Amino acid sequence: MAPTRTERGFAIRQLMRSCRSAVLSTNLPNADGWPYGSLVTVAIDADGSPLMLFSTLADHTRNLNADNRASLLFEQASRHANPQRGPRVSVLGKIRATKKPKLAARFLQMHPEAQMYAGFGDFNFYRMSIDRAHWVGGFAKAQWLSGRFVMADSNASKAISASADGIIEHMNTEHADAVELYATKLLGRRGGGWRIESIDPDGVDLLLDNRHARLTFPEPISDAAGARDILVALANQARV
Repeated sequence: MAPTRTERGFAIRQLMRSCRSAVLSTNLPNADGWPYGSLVTVAIDADGSPLMLFSTLADHTRNLNADNRASLLFEQASRHANPQRGPRVSVLGKIRATKKPKLAARFLQMHPEAQMYAGFGDFNFYRMSIDRAHWVGGFAKAQWLSGRFVMADSNASKAISASADGIIEHMNTEHADAVELYATKLLGRRGGGWRIESIDPDGVDLLLDNRHARLTFPEPISDAAGARDILVALANQARV
């Protein structure tokens, strides 16, 4: 049976959250609107919104100042022998500057090295509001979706964001062994000392030094109780 639009939206967020960079396409106003592609680092907010940090000197920033319509391409296709068989999604929407500390903190969680220049006067944080998305899961597997299906449930996003600090501290201090198992047993990553860096309705981001790993939940969660249940279940799965 074909996935529902809500299920497809969850799969799209899974793909987006697994990527730390994307290809940004903007319009060059001084070149008759020719498309311009650039590689940018991206973090995904709890609700599924892409977050970025741009310099005012960058061409794509000047392009957005003239026309803030843009697209971001997220992909895992290059991992395949035949890239056409790999999943990818283009999300389309408007990108606007944001001064919200919460969004800046989310981006810097995923890209801590950006702390070195995030405070410079010519850098600003940006958020994309997703209007629609085009998903390609491989040959003959393509679908357009409204942005509302791509975004996480707003109530769940708010509830998890409000509880995130407590959940992360509890897991890292009281259940460090479980966090280690998430990385080494469920994700097959090496090393010791993995920590949870962030949590959202769709999963958790793990960090060891400058190495990142994404653990996706089997299905979205809606509150702190759901987070507790799924983290316990995943720890039990890892121990087996």
